[in-house]
Amino acid sequence: MKQVKIIETDAWNISVNDIFTNGRMPYRLKVTKIEIENEQANPNDAKIYCVAIDLKNDKKLVKTVDVPEGDSNRAWYINEFWSK
Repeated sequence: MKQVKIIETDAWNISVNDIFTNGRMPYRLKVTKIEIENEQANPNDAKIYCVAIDLKNDKKLVKTVDVPEGDSNRAWYINEFWSK
């Protein structure tokens, strides 16, 4: 796996420190790390690591079972269910 700072997917350009919202969730996602298999891999399959943060305070982490520490989502999931 190779770490990158930004990835261009079908829907979003996702960067480390980007913040995504979902109207149904009581938190937002902040991107902490992006990994790709290699340069030829589909960007929608990149692993996006996030932490849950407060809806109003970007610096306040939120503990939730939905976003376990060290967990990742594929970029396509962020594209489908979250917005900038």
